[in-house]
Amino acid sequence: MTGTKVVAAVEYSVIDLRYEYPGFVGSEKYAVISDLSAREIEKLYGDELKPYIPYVVLSVAEGDAMKEFFRNEDKHAKRQKRSVDAFGYEEGITEMCHEELIQDNLFDVVSDHLDKEKLFAAMSKLPDVQKRRIEIHFFEGLSIGEIANKEGHAKSTVHESVSAGLKKLKALMDEAG
Repeated sequence: MTGTKVVAAVEYSVIDLRYEYPGFVGSEKYAVISDLSAREIEKLYGDELKPYIPYVVLSVAEGDAMKEFFRNEDKHAKRQKRSVDAFGYEEGITEMCHEELIQDNLFDVVSDHLDKEKLFAAMSKLPDVQKRRIEIHFFEGLSIGEIANKEGHAKSTVHESVSAGLKKLKALMDEAG
């Protein structure tokens, strides 16, 4: 836990609550973690703890719970940094702000080639993942975000897959004449 100051090795440790809880506005600025009672701490270490008055006394179990909480918070913050794309994604708003992300409609991609047999033949040549995502997006009506949630992937990954699949589909349809 950051901000912890171990003072008397085993007897107690002091935590700056303002550091641990940004925006903290309570009157007690410090927490003393110890298995000793507040009375015993005052009797044994009163002079050492004067700079920390007013403080609150927490048990070692409460201190361990705080350490575990901060360890989990740190772990989740790191995971969030690793797994979230830089721009974020919000259905509708992202497309409005980033026109380059707007995909062609499947009908627009194949509008010059209205032969359904050619479409299905071209679809069968796509990689399974791209084929499945295009079918789900265009035929079942799921959004890119919904597909990403369903598959457990980032929205940007699904978007790139569908876009690449549409490009391949268009090229295959052009080849088929």
